[in-house]
Amino acid sequence: MPAARDWEDTIRAVVSHALSQKGCRRGWTVLNHRGHARLNIAAGAGRGRRRQVLLPIPWECDQIDHIRDAVVQVYEEFQQGIEPDACVARMPRADGSRAAEGEFGSGRGTQTGHPGRPRHRGMAAVLAPADWEELIAAFREHKLISGEIKPSTWHRVYRHHMNHVLGVVAAVTPPQNAKQLLETLARIWADKPGGRTRQIQIQSTAALLRWAVAERRLGEDWEPPQDLAVFVGRSRTAKAITTPLEVSHIQALVRAIPDVRWRFAFQLMAAYGLRPEELQHLQIHQGRLWCMYEKVASRGKTRPRVLRPLPCDDWADGWRLEERFPTQELPPMQPGLGGGYVGHYLMNRPLWKELRREYEAKGEKLVPYSCRHGYAHRAHVICDLPPKVVAAAMGHSVQTHLAAYSRWCGDDVVDDAFAKAEQRLGQGLRAQSSAA
Repeated sequence: MPAARDWEDTIRAVVSHALSQKGCRRGWTVLNHRGHARLNIAAGAGRGRRRQVLLPIPWECDQIDHIRDAVVQVYEEFQQGIEPDACVARMPRADGSRAAEGEFGSGRGTQTGHPGRPRHRGMAAVLAPADWEELIAAFREHKLISGEIKPSTWHRVYRHHMNHVLGVVAAVTPPQNAKQLLETLARIWADKPGGRTRQIQIQSTAALLRWAVAERRLGEDWEPPQDLAVFVGRSRTAKAITTPLEVSHIQALVRAIPDVRWRFAFQLMAAYGLRPEELQHLQIHQGRLWCMYEKVASRGKTRPRVLRPLPCDDWADGWRLEERFPTQELPPMQPGLGGGYVGHYLMNRPLWKELRREYEAKGEKLVPYSCRHGYAHRAHVICDLPPKVVAAAMGHSVQTHLAAYSRWCGDDVVDDAFAKAEQRLGQGLRAQSSAA
């Protein structure tokens, strides 16, 4: 018996020659897929769509003629407009019996006439790495077309995590279900249980799998559990709370920033509670400064908004931000990466480093978003503005606002709010008494 490599090369050569005799020059190839012959059709040879068809023929040296004839049959019927899956479904097995409906066909595990849908429970485990690439590409298109995310979000967040998925499924022994895939991905960050990157990896992968199962591109074994906590893990260290930046520190940083462009950017973030990314989406409209940024999140898309300085922030009046905006240059930043640019610049400022150490000593964390946190904190504690109003001014939902900013509602804030309420009520009662 010839060596395996020799007879496999012979199969490919025989098939290639037979196809060339029919006018097919390139784009149709055969290979071994778990003991069966699989036909790969490149996009250029498959009317713009790549196809993978599993033939009901063992990948063995004595099956060369059967494989050749099957591929030629698929090619001839494809030229007549018949899909490869439909052609393969009518083929007899090597033993002469007929394959059960959907038993063979698309290498993605499909039913005849329904590309991408699972044959039955668990059969989606036969996906090859190339199939996963196609699945992830379709998932990306779904996320973008539905408006759930922007292209920059895919590039900045999802792309890296989907590459990890591709790396795992390309292993010698790939995962066979959702649990195995998520467990393998969790091991990449085994030393960082509960970490944000690990959390995003698990959540984005689970979203991919849920979508694929709902679309019947994967079988039920790939449905991830609702509770992902076991895969995300629990951090062994207490998480530092990102904290509002104090007014005195804002003023000190403004004085310490040497570049006028970055100083202006920092002043805008501090005075209007801007996200770093929003610096690239500002414009004067109807005589006022607007933020046109639309952030896409699970609770919907934010709307453009007028930027309003807080009534208590008279210390920012001298900055004349609205007046300077039409002529003042901002630092260059790449779209979608505003947070990284701002963070990198601040991390190189000596005063910022010093303040970070001070905040960390108190169990807190100083980040570029601390300007935005400070705006929210002053709006509630000093200005007594209700959450609905502050959320609208900051460009997010009330639910997001309460989830993000309720963490700073400590005993001192509660005591202060009760004292102010008592004072207001007392003034009201005295006014009623005077009127009587």
